[in-house]
Amino acid sequence: ALADRGWSVNNEPHEMGLTVQGGIATARENEFLLRYYMIDRTGWGTPFLLVPEVTNVDNAHLEKLLAATDGDVYLSDSSPLGIPFWNLRTSASEETRRQHIREGKPGSICLKGAARLNTEFTEIPICPSSRLYVKRKLQHLPEEGLSAEQLAAAKESVLRKSCICHDLGGSTTLKYDIDPAATPSICCGPSILDFSKISTLEEMVAHIYGRLSLMTNKERPHMFIKELMLYIDHLREETKNFSLKLSFRTPA
Repeated sequence: ALADRGWSVNNEPHEMGLTVQGGIATARENEFLLRYYMIDRTGWGTPFLLVPEVTNVDNAHLEKLLAATDGDVYLSDSSPLGIPFWNLRTSASEETRRQHIREGKPGSICLKGAARLNTEFTEIPICPSSRLYVKRKLQHLPEEGLSAEQLAAAKESVLRKSCICHDLGGSTTLKYDIDPAATPSICCGPSILDFSKISTLEEMVAHIYGRLSLMTNKERPHMFIKELMLYIDHLREETKNFSLKLSFRTPA
């Protein structure tokens, strides 16, 4: 098709690069990946949440990230798309979700509609985190022939869903007073627990290349050990769901 339009066509396959990102927190780990595994590039994300020069996190959530403990950062199934993602339990988004449940009106007001894909109860697609879907799903669950244990687990899964298409951008809109009422969701990996100070871009780059260390968690395991621990935890959760004959994963 490109040749028909008179455009130049490269018949040779493009060069491919192998990259790794997720969980890297020290210069030694970074260098190990580049030299031993001959990775072309590495990617760093979570530590930069504490670098205000290059990321947009409002002051309240910067403080929450600095104060986060092991139980505050978890691999959640909050996404209405059914894709696990790292979540900050103390974020305004999570606090609002729990408040709605306590007030007897679970679910989110669907503001953007980016995840309106579900037609289980309506002809027009709605979002699985929306108040309408949550209400109808909770009403329908007792009719699905589930055991008491299955029903409790399924109900909990429905209630976990958050309005992330709106809340994941909330920290930026809140910081710049675009939406003062925003309730941000923060997607930070567990490596946020290894850093506990606000840094400049120059300092973070120096940390990555080993010129200084910003690490504050001296007990942190190697990234490969941490990755193995995460896989074991995930396998435990999957085994639990399998034993209940339940699957909460939504096809993306």
